[in-house]
Amino acid sequence: KPLLAAAEKMSAALIAARRNKKRIEMADFEFAKDKIVMGTERKTLVLTEDEKRVTAFHEAGHALVAAFLPGTDPVHKVTIIPRGRALGVTMQLPTEDRYSQDRVRLLNTITVLFGGRIAEELFMHQMTTGASNDFERATELARRMVTQWGMSDELGPMVYGENEGEVFLGRSITTHKNVSETTLQKVDAEIRRIIDEQYKLARKLIEANRDKVEAMAKALLEWETLDADQLDDIMAGKPPRPPKAVAT
Repeated sequence: KPLLAAAEKMSAALIAARRNKKRIEMADFEFAKDKIVMGTERKTLVLTEDEKRVTAFHEAGHALVAAFLPGTDPVHKVTIIPRGRALGVTMQLPTEDRYSQDRVRLLNTITVLFGGRIAEELFMHQMTTGASNDFERATELARRMVTQWGMSDELGPMVYGENEGEVFLGRSITTHKNVSETTLQKVDAEIRRIIDEQYKLARKLIEANRDKVEAMAKALLEWETLDADQLDDIMAGKPPRPPKAVAT
């Protein structure tokens, strides 16, 4: 986090200089933070109207689920402006330094990751490749919970296999000679159970709050970016306030 803060200060100073300012303002820090955390805006990438709608509902799904789950980092900003390799981004920022993760927080993180695809299915009646990285991250978290962090009631506090990089489900431990095929099947079943349960929870939250997802998507299509205050308005059932003026 100290390194991130230093990078933000340096980037904000450069941004202020390019804008011919005599001092660094909060808008410069915000712009710098967005660039570092979410990636550089891809201004040359023009999305079709259908792609914008899918992206808006996808990001609204992430934000809605995050807002309802305790222990998740607050949503700081949601945007459908393409950044880095993503067509849209839901930015969550921690409120304090954290050096370890607990089981509930990890499960909730997995649930938030599934919010995007579920919103695509429920509101756009289709599936896109935009959820690929979400699935990869969710599967990796579930796998580590079971095989490395001892967070499975079924398999207990034991490490199963070595950390061999990106793999699918429990098959990272097929080369571990002390693990039986029966245990491998239990590992796969536990990972599958975690994924299925968190997917169902995310779907339940979105189905019960369709109006809020629709309101977020509509606001994103109008303004492209929503901040925490606007999201709070929507979650409270109020029309979102207009976006704040941003210096360019």
